[in-house]
Amino acid sequence: MTETINFGDWLRPALPLLLLGLLIDEPGHGYGLVEKLRVAGISARGTTVYPHLSKLQDAGYITSHWQTPETGPARKILTVTEEGKEHYRHLQAQWSDVSDILTATVTAPNTTNPN
Repeated sequence: MTETINFGDWLRPALPLLLLGLLIDEPGHGYGLVEKLRVAGISARGTTVYPHLSKLQDAGYITSHWQTPETGPARKILTVTEEGKEHYRHLQAQWSDVSDILTATVTAPNTTNPN
């Protein structure tokens, strides 16, 4: 099992990218997404994840339908739309740009302080 880390303020802006990425290959439900994040080492609560899922659905990036299994409670199954796939690619490009800039900035030699 991977150790989960609380990324605090870093996580919220990345959640739409993470959630769309988890749903892009196969539909899922909120609790399952929280568990997949946990397995990946990311500590995220449902109280943080569910509002992001609602916003993604309101924006038309995901759709949902109810699934009633033989046993257990009904689940809201989420699927990424074509518009959601395009938004995911856009977020990936933004993430890549931000990551490159941050990495270059934090690994650049400090030229302002000669000590």
